Amino acid sequence: MDDTRRTLPLRPVRFLDLLRLDIRQQGLAYRTEQTCIHWIKRFIYFHNKRHPKDMGAREVEAFLSHLAVHKHCSLNTQRISLNALVYLYKRLIGLDIGDPSFSPAIAPRRLPVVYSRTEISAILG
Repeated sequence: MDDTRRTLPLRPVRFLDLLRLDIRQQGLAYRTEQTCIHWIKRFIYFHNKRHPKDMGAREVEAFLSHLAVHKHCSLNTQRISLNALVYLYKRLIGLDIGDPSFSPAIAPRRLPVVYSRTEISAILG
């Protein structure tokens, strides 16, 4: 990712340029802009390049569940994606998607490593 912001046209027409303009007018950080654009692009590509205006809460739920079930992402990654999509729908499109119900990501269980006496003596020796 770049360290400098893309220049926008004076009167943006493209969807992502309109989103970038709105993020900049809100005074959000450049890293926030990059993250938001990334997740919205992934959402659009997941739904075969359909425009977000043609989709709604059902598609958001499907995308977030896909992240958890098939991509095995963490719960925080899923939340970041949800926040980007909520921003898109509330601020830019003007649609309240409500409280989407989706499969939350589950943190993998981490089993502790237990060494035998011989393994410990080999490590220390």
